[in-house]
Amino acid sequence: MGNIRYALKGRVRLVFLAIVLVPLLFTGLEAQALARQERPSDPELEVIFRDLESRIARTLQSFQIPGMAVAVVQGGELIYQKGFGVKKLGGVDPVTTRTVFQIGSTSKAFTATLVASVVEEGKVGWKDRVIMHLPYFAMADPWVTEEFQVRDLMAQHSGMKPYAGDFLAMIGFDRDYIVRSTANIPPVYSFRSEFSYVNNLWVTAAAVVEAKTGLSWGQNLKKRILDPLGMSATTCSMAELLLTADRSTFHLLEEGKVKAIPEDWFLFNWPYVYGPAGGINSNIIDMSKWMIFQLGEGTYQGTKIMEQENLLATHVPQTPIGSGRNSYCMGWLKSEYHPYPLIWHNGATSGSGTLVMLVPELDLGIVILSNLVTPATDALGLTFVDLYCGNPSPGEHLGKALEGWQEQLKSSAEGIKPPKNAHPPLPFAAYAGVYESPLVGKVRVMQHQGRFFLRMGPRGVDADLRHWNRDTFICEMEGLDEGPLGMVRFELDPEGKAFAFVITDEDGDLVSRFERESVD
Repeated sequence: MGNIRYALKGRVRLVFLAIVLVPLLFTGLEAQALARQERPSDPELEVIFRDLESRIARTLQSFQIPGMAVAVVQGGELIYQKGFGVKKLGGVDPVTTRTVFQIGSTSKAFTATLVASVVEEGKVGWKDRVIMHLPYFAMADPWVTEEFQVRDLMAQHSGMKPYAGDFLAMIGFDRDYIVRSTANIPPVYSFRSEFSYVNNLWVTAAAVVEAKTGLSWGQNLKKRILDPLGMSATTCSMAELLLTADRSTFHLLEEGKVKAIPEDWFLFNWPYVYGPAGGINSNIIDMSKWMIFQLGEGTYQGTKIMEQENLLATHVPQTPIGSGRNSYCMGWLKSEYHPYPLIWHNGATSGSGTLVMLVPELDLGIVILSNLVTPATDALGLTFVDLYCGNPSPGEHLGKALEGWQEQLKSSAEGIKPPKNAHPPLPFAAYAGVYESPLVGKVRVMQHQGRFFLRMGPRGVDADLRHWNRDTFICEMEGLDEGPLGMVRFELDPEGKAFAFVITDEDGDLVSRFERESVD
């Protein structure tokens, strides 16, 4: 049948809230003890920011990013803010310091802070079992269900595959369904054994907060964080974004070219279904207040909003990543760097890329918001830290990121080709019908005017089935241009009619099994 795993592995699947960990960015500098230990003077800062601005200008061009906004805080103050480029490709409306972007997975730290706030009130404990607060919560393994703690919801070591179940929001399922869906997602790792980045459990974390407060996640966000910090431009819904006059348009890459995402695109709203994991809208002014609060360890402009120990609990490593130089905390990552560790997180929606990076020992933070998802935001954040600290070779991050990005685009453009000497499929009628799985519910396998596809979910979203080899098809859905949803393999009865199919991911791991609906 050909090596499906190998064929899919070459594609980089860009999904909402992807963590882009680039290990090379965190190696080698410790041996070079050349960093400036003191804070730069004002004249030195001016030079640093001019250097940074020139690098940003080149970055916009080399990565094809239409627009970006950057802010820096230090010592409890906003010391730098600037917009670059335009809000929409081909337009003239500039990005300003108040232009609102989607902030993607950097929303996770907000949800972790909400959990910390109810921990502070004694309503929840970090090590409470989730079923104490959400009796209906379940994982596929009953033992894991019993042992799953509140902190585990945010520590990225659940045992599920990275991005497990993300497509459920795309095809129309709501937050309650997503919380309950984890019972039907097969694990691929042992519980707490491996770092594996998922979004669905952040919806569960928000459900815990809602259960203990009687308020929605959005209401808690406003009451406990946004209002106390004066983050008046920050919202958490698509409707609120579209009511914002100074907002960015978001962009995707299609066949190596940037295109604007229309606001009536059928997938535009799905990040907001995953709101607690990545559905916040904000600008660099408001995000600067958020960074000052985090660096102030719960205090903002002299007012204590949260006890230090509860806020800093979200910065404590929970799960090592790779060699352990990077660790996932709760809504943050901690990375060993020179001269000081970094607390950071990035984010990616369908068309907006974000970085929030803190250096607590220097009381320093940088936020970068862009209207195209690329590794440039991470590289620029590290470049700034190097410039600020006097580290050697600050330009290497952007060079290596661009090299990797171009290789990724090349790989994506090559596409996925069926194996040589592939066997033809049966007539599509042999596969067509209604199937059902515990995870997705009913799915229709359909053919129409030569097109073969699945129709899934409450929204009736279509995913094309492109033939691979005999009874196996590549499943492709709009909005996942960087890679397919997975592979669909039909199982046939002795008469040559499909009675079931499975969807597997790029590694060959099971996503879900679908049985043909019986006809009485």
